[in-house]
Amino acid sequence: MAALLFLSGATALVYELVWSKYLGNVLGNSGQAHAVVLATFMGGLALGAFVFGRTADRVKNPLALYGVLELGVGLYALAFPYVLGALEHLWLTLAPHVPEGLRVAPRLLVSSLSLVVPTLLMGGTLPALVRHFAASLAGVRKELARLYAINSLGAAVGVYVAGTRLVPLVGLSASAKLAAGINVLLALAALALARQHPPAVTVGAAAAAEDVAYPRRAVRAALVGVMLSGFTSMLYQVTWIRLLSIVLGASTYAFTLILTAFILGIGLGSFWLMTRKEGGDSLKLYGWTQVGLVLSLCVALPLYVRLPHLFRWSEWMLTRAVETWPVFQGITFAFCCLVLLVPTFIMGIAFPAAARVATAKVSEVGRQLGGVYLWNTAGTLSGSVLGGLVLMPFWGMQGNFIAGAVANLLSAALAFRALAEPREGEGAKAVPAWRTLAPVGVTAVLAVVVLGGMHGWPQRLSNIAAIRAHQKPPDSYAKLVESTEKAIVPRFYADDTFATVMVGDLPSDNLRFMKINGKTDASNGSDIETQVMAGHLGALLHPRDPKNVLVIGSGAAITTGSVLAHPVERLDMVEISPAVIDAARLFKADNRNAVDDPRTHVHIDDAKTFMALAPIQYDLIISVPSNPWVSGVSGLFTRDFFQLVDKHLTDDGVMVQWIHTYESNRELVRLVIRTLQDTFPHATTWLGPEDLVMVASRKPLSFNAAEVAARMARPDVKADLARVEINDLFGLLSKQVHTEAGQKDFAGEGPINTDDHNLLEYASPVAFFLANLDVRVNDERRSPETGPGLLLHQYLRDHPPTAEQAAGLYRNVERYHSDKDPTVRGVAALWRSLAPEDPASALALGRAVLAQGDLTLAASLLEPEVARGGRSPELVTEYLKLVTARTWASRTVWTPMNADGALAVGREAAALHPQDAKLQKAFKAYCEALPPDACGRTSRMPTAALHPQDAKLQKAFKAYCEALPPDACGRTSRMPTAAPGAP
Repeated sequence: MAALLFLSGATALVYELVWSKYLGNVLGNSGQAHAVVLATFMGGLALGAFVFGRTADRVKNPLALYGVLELGVGLYALAFPYVLGALEHLWLTLAPHVPEGLRVAPRLLVSSLSLVVPTLLMGGTLPALVRHFAASLAGVRKELARLYAINSLGAAVGVYVAGTRLVPLVGLSASAKLAAGINVLLALAALALARQHPPAVTVGAAAAAEDVAYPRRAVRAALVGVMLSGFTSMLYQVTWIRLLSIVLGASTYAFTLILTAFILGIGLGSFWLMTRKEGGDSLKLYGWTQVGLVLSLCVALPLYVRLPHLFRWSEWMLTRAVETWPVFQGITFAFCCLVLLVPTFIMGIAFPAAARVATAKVSEVGRQLGGVYLWNTAGTLSGSVLGGLVLMPFWGMQGNFIAGAVANLLSAALAFRALAEPREGEGAKAVPAWRTLAPVGVTAVLAVVVLGGMHGWPQRLSNIAAIRAHQKPPDSYAKLVESTEKAIVPRFYADDTFATVMVGDLPSDNLRFMKINGKTDASNGSDIETQVMAGHLGALLHPRDPKNVLVIGSGAAITTGSVLAHPVERLDMVEISPAVIDAARLFKADNRNAVDDPRTHVHIDDAKTFMALAPIQYDLIISVPSNPWVSGVSGLFTRDFFQLVDKHLTDDGVMVQWIHTYESNRELVRLVIRTLQDTFPHATTWLGPEDLVMVASRKPLSFNAAEVAARMARPDVKADLARVEINDLFGLLSKQVHTEAGQKDFAGEGPINTDDHNLLEYASPVAFFLANLDVRVNDERRSPETGPGLLLHQYLRDHPPTAEQAAGLYRNVERYHSDKDPTVRGVAALWRSLAPEDPASALALGRAVLAQGDLTLAASLLEPEVARGGRSPELVTEYLKLVTARTWASRTVWTPMNADGALAVGREAAALHPQDAKLQKAFKAYCEALPPDACGRTSRMPTAALHPQDAKLQKAFKAYCEALPPDACGRTSRMPTAAPGAP
């Protein structure tokens, strides 16, 4: 029987995971939609416990009832996709007539109708089994704890297997069918066992003599306490998920492991209670669990802010390879357990203990246990809905923990106070209130000290979290905080229903960035080209000027601002997180005040839901979501979503889709492109190498160079493109990566990403872990065979580039491409061929070939410029890199070196430009490549240049030179004049 209950718990969590994803595809993945689905699921379980708990008291064999309930769940699971299909039509009919902010009502209706039957049946299973096996009131607590433990441990295994193995392997529908098959087998086994094992207590049997019922005040305290416990458990769960998402990354695997650890802790707590000897006061035990929860929180809270540092150390010590992915998952699970196991262990004790208090008659244990479930679920419903939708945006993670601690202490106070009252008829005196409430008071004081003393910890947590940090972390948490706070100036922080958002400045780099759940998602730095080009490409290549535009995903709203540079009449921007919109306003200078532009209409909603209900068709739809490894985002890269986009495009409409190649792999990029082509057969690829922007349509897009050039010449468009060094049509067309034929050839044959089997959702986190930054996509700009098909080649036949155009394109690719990218070398070579006498072109090509290790060609370009007297810090830096590389390549005991010439050049430039960090670093590296005494007296001369901020050093050096004859310091005497701090 234990095996049946274990499998029953496992299949229940498979259903919850699968059905939640199904409903997410219909109702959306917004915070409101998640809360509605969770509330419906929990509400159905409670109602089922209440209804079938009463039935279990009346039937002759509750085990047979259990079998029938399991059979019903299995059969309904097979029918669920068809039921949901019919309800989707109901949703699409009702929702358009309801204002966006009030669509919780039709969401609740659809969710309730789809889940009410299976959750009712599931809810009745545990009361039926307790009624079947409990022989006395004294045994209710132990029997309930046993069944609750087995069911919870099965649920933990079920959610782990479903979220990490089953659904990734076979998809949603196949997973549900497999679980349904197990349910049917469970039902048949239970019905067979029911014939052999009669219930412990028959219907109408008299209560056993040893059965002791609690007084009404104790029952009331237990029921109220169970409700408050349910509230705090969901409030904590919502907050822990947010906290761990910031630390571990918000992938679907992380969510699965968080939920597994949560349920595992509950199961282990119930298991521990099962192993205890019967006896002891259950109400007292329940009170102490509530005190224990608050104490565990006080102990754990100082640990929470240290989690990013600990996790970064764990990642850094791990070799990133496919073979170590399971190890990384194990580390992630260990961090989940570190946070969750102790408090959830206590929760697993609390519910069976309180349920025993509320049970007065063993022959009616089903009805009474159903009532306890009802009270508990009233709390869990309020905790999930209020905790995520209301309280989190109102006072954030910190406020949620405080509210949970207050509710736990109130539950403990009610329980202890009820114990202090004398039992009726016993004549004992009441225990003084101060004595019974002393544990609560002491714990409350400790909570105030700890929680109050750590005010502002969520901001610090978000500040130091670094999902992408691959370098060695600081040695201690204190050093991490110090270095982070020294480098970053926080500008904005907010917790909302969906995400924790912060904006910070890096003054040293003149950079502003936005973090969402610990991951940098937007900035005005190196990724600004991607954001700008995603906004312009669709508008420039569209057959006509688009009037109605939809942008999916706000980020810093830079893409939206670029679209608004065109004569757009209406722009709808869909963003799932309201805090992101508030944060985007801090990028007003970068997004051209896009959020508050009168043409912009902001919609806080899930993109799929908005698209399904959109009342108009769009000329242009731009999808720039977050990375697909983030849970829920991969749904915007499925065939189902692209087909939804297609329905809301005009006949000549254009779809623009972003995808990244960094932290991905070739097969995943091909999967996304292949899936897009399945709906939009005519598409080209632009930008590269780390970010790709696809421009797709149903019909072929004809290219009119004159029309595109005219659109680019508009003042707002021209100014916006100029900030990413795109100044003309030559520069724009140079960003094309694939022709239509080239894109199809790269995508090739293979699977398609769908809602039912979302391959991207489960493969992307693995690729993110492997962190491959060099993914090749068959860039046609580097292919002599297919390259002539690019629009650029057609354009150049009539418009040969000038040296000025080549220089502008070089500035673009040098800024946004890796130094070793052959594209950088190719553009530099073009510039050099058009301006062979220009020192800047020699430096550009010399830098590119040097990065690729071509020392001979680099020397032929850089050395003549240095010999002609070139002393710019950029030129000397590259020259020093060159001589350093040649020194290391040829340095032996048999090959003497003459370093005087390079040293003199480096010494002079370092003295004149002491604040140029790259130059100083290159000079120091060159000296380190020489023998210890090779630099001689000159090796000491740059000391003042290497320490320009040391006022005492600069003053002493100047005084020494002034004491010598005017020419005694030589050319180096000029060094201090440029040093900061010198008089």
